[in-house]
Amino acid sequence: MKTNQDPSADAAELRRRAEERLQTRERTPQSPLDTERLVHELQVHQIELEMQNEELQQARAKADALLAQYTDLYDFAPTGYFNLAADGTILAVNLTGAGLLGIGRAQLLKRRLGFLVAEADRPVFNAFLEKTFAGKDRECCEVALLKAKTAPLFVRIEAVVSEDRRECRAAMLDVTDRHRAEVEQGRLVQELQAALAKVKQLSGLLPICANCKRIRNDEGYWKQIEAFIASHSEATFSHGICPECLHQLYPDQEQRIFEGIERKERQNAAATP
Repeated sequence: MKTNQDPSADAAELRRRAEERLQTRERTPQSPLDTERLVHELQVHQIELEMQNEELQQARAKADALLAQYTDLYDFAPTGYFNLAADGTILAVNLTGAGLLGIGRAQLLKRRLGFLVAEADRPVFNAFLEKTFAGKDRECCEVALLKAKTAPLFVRIEAVVSEDRRECRAAMLDVTDRHRAEVEQGRLVQELQAALAKVKQLSGLLPICANCKRIRNDEGYWKQIEAFIASHSEATFSHGICPECLHQLYPDQEQRIFEGIERKERQNAAATP
């Protein structure tokens, strides 16, 4: 039975035999026409290589220009872009995204974005990530991000899972101004509602005594009109006396009091610029 021979030994033997055959062949001298044709072929081949090199240089320049344009659009876009793993690990981020978080891009890579979300909003962010990787549609959430030595940053995040479902591509937009406007609007609405409630407290029929002019409150107690209005509004009172009551109660002092009032009014008028 034949044994398997070493392939390298067979190749060496074949080469040795080919070299021996080449040495035994008579070399046919080439004619000047053959030499000229060979030189022409070499020159054509050289020009072809030069043309191919020029095309490669043009293609490389075009690729570099497209890469620079892509880098400019990606890094300096008004929106932060992130590539996130299923656990929220940052695989890639543009400069805008790093600027939103206030951390260098190199320091953000391999960190989990969830740790930069405010603790109260982490359940919302985790549910958003889980839903993104579980489905195919675009998902979104709004959370607050923690930034050192600054107020929280409120952002809206939209993400869609990749075709291989190994990562998701997320866009982050700063909505802090809108959130502050909504909070301010809520505060103004509350103040307006409180003001309307106070106005309603003084609306409707008020039971007032025809003689002493006291008002009966909701508990059935009769209160001075000044005390009732002060407790149901922001109005305050200053006391004086009308001319009819002055004539009725203090007839002997009526003239002196009127003269004092007129004198005070003239002094006030003179002091006014």
